[in-house]
Amino acid sequence: MIERGDWQVSDVARSAFDLEGKVVGTIGAGRIGYRVLQRLVPFDTKELLYYDYAPLPPEAAKAVKARRVEDLKEFVSQCDVVTVNCPLHEGTRDLINADLLKHFKKGAWLVNTARGAICNADAVAAALKSGHLSGYSGDVWNVQPAPKNHVWRTMKNPLGGGNGMVPHYSGTTLDAQARYANGVKSILMNYMNNKPQEPQNIIVGLGKYETKACEGFPT
Repeated sequence: MIERGDWQVSDVARSAFDLEGKVVGTIGAGRIGYRVLQRLVPFDTKELLYYDYAPLPPEAAKAVKARRVEDLKEFVSQCDVVTVNCPLHEGTRDLINADLLKHFKKGAWLVNTARGAICNADAVAAALKSGHLSGYSGDVWNVQPAPKNHVWRTMKNPLGGGNGMVPHYSGTTLDAQARYANGVKSILMNYMNNKPQEPQNIIVGLGKYETKACEGFPT
């Protein structure tokens, strides 16, 4: 719009909303999901919800005033905005599919910065096209690099917007790369010195998941 020389504020405002007064929920309330909840607190949402296999410690939930909803369909039906912050594994692949999307509030917004394959690409595109979803955004794709004909590149809602997809770059800032380097160094040093690894760095052990983040999702 700016590059074209336009100034059609109405084209933007007709689908722009505040987080204030909205119900926002996270699928997954581990390290990342909880940080998302913390960052949402200043926006004065109507309510913060979370869906996870295990409840947050009482003091942690109280700190962000978040309420747990144990049934996923019930959870999404209450949210104006759903943000995905869970790991990808056999229990979460296509977790957000056509059936689950039917239970979303009409006009809800879906944000996925976890893994693209957690959301079914065609189902999301169809929900956006119909207007059942007002918008879908994220930086993760079920195929990376995304092919030129990927449906998420061109999908739109009935107003011609609602597509907030960008390349997967959130972990490629210079600061993030420094954290990665330090993490890799720590893992290697622990391994070479026969020291135990930090629990947050262990995802898969000998024939089984070590992280509890893979529990509690449908299989």
